[in-house]
Amino acid sequence: MTSENPGHSHHAHGDEHGHAHAGHDHNGHVHEGHEHAHDHGHESDPNTQYTWRIHHPFGDDEDEVAIEVAPKSGLLPRWRFVTPGSYTGIVRWGVGAPNGGPVDTAVRGPVEGGPVQLINGPEVLWMGSIEALSSKKSAYLVFKGEPPHYVAFGQAEEPNGPPGALEGVSFGDHDEHPSEHAHFG
Repeated sequence: MTSENPGHSHHAHGDEHGHAHAGHDHNGHVHEGHEHAHDHGHESDPNTQYTWRIHHPFGDDEDEVAIEVAPKSGLLPRWRFVTPGSYTGIVRWGVGAPNGGPVDTAVRGPVEGGPVQLINGPEVLWMGSIEALSSKKSAYLVFKGEPPHYVAFGQAEEPNGPPGALEGVSFGDHDEHPSEHAHFG
């Protein structure tokens, strides 16, 4: 059983940086128990462009965790997830219905990149699609076991390119997420 930590926030470029500990304790361990989905994107929060939800467990596998991201309004094509370059726990990624729908990995125009060193930032992997997200279609990143230190999300300028400005959530006590000064070269 977990609850959102008071004072946590999204990582939005140019804004205050905080940590979102959702479904994990301070050591990054996944809590056992019932499925819980935390909605981290509130309409009243001007610092985030996206609605974030974390599902644990995800589907029928108690060890899987899904991060769901969707635009607050309108369509969002050329979306990208960003994770640490050395992270190996990703099971699948794709699109699906909001609130924990099954993940369709057969996305339109899938692209992946990295590991690549961000300018003024860490080494990262990125993955996404040209398929537009909406209020009826979310992006999902599913992982198993130890969570990544952070997951960031953004939109690419080019159909095959990396994302621009990033928002993200962090898991555990560390400061390894990309800062507002980090960007793709």
